[in-house]
Amino acid sequence: MNRPPRARQTVLDAARRIVETRGAGQLTFETLAEESGITRGGITYHFPTKEALLKALIEADLAQWEEAAQVEVQALDDGTTCPRRAQAARLLGHVRCSLAEDDDGHRRFVSGLLSAAMADPELLDPVRAHVQREFADWRWDEADLERYLLLLAADGLFWSRLFGLSPVSAEVRLRLAARIEQRLRDLTGLAASEAPSSFPSSPSSDP
Repeated sequence: MNRPPRARQTVLDAARRIVETRGAGQLTFETLAEESGITRGGITYHFPTKEALLKALIEADLAQWEEAAQVEVQALDDGTTCPRRAQAARLLGHVRCSLAEDDDGHRRFVSGLLSAAMADPELLDPVRAHVQREFADWRWDEADLERYLLLLAADGLFWSRLFGLSPVSAEVRLRLAARIEQRLRDLTGLAASEAPSSFPSSPSSDP
């Protein structure tokens, strides 16, 4: 018997809520059936194992992140076809999305999945594949090394905030984000533009 496609998304949405509010360790078929309103048989039709479910959650989150980054890439498009400038636009999209993430629920979600990945590193295979695609056309010359250093700086800001280790205020974080973006632009010659709407609009929240 065919299951409605919507049932799969309902299961994923419920699983995400459980991970965000209770942690990945509390994600079981029983709690998922209760949260989603779908029977265990309906759940296992789409996700035979918990590992398959967790990997699907990671894939769905990564797809959402890539979609958001692509929106930023389109905003940065200056109409040229230079591969290096297109690469730079993708990198700026990555940086903007990393530094704009300011959602407590998403941070809890990422933390929960990281805990699960410590026990099963293969859960991060979709992320590894994404990284390989993103850097496949890099030449790793001096300019690429400089860009990668800035990418690491952006990632460091994201992870330090995720784990509550950031020593800076939201206002300083925005200044750092602007500094990273400007240095990327200086390296690639991309014209300056206003910060995207996905950046936090107010520095009122604490790190």
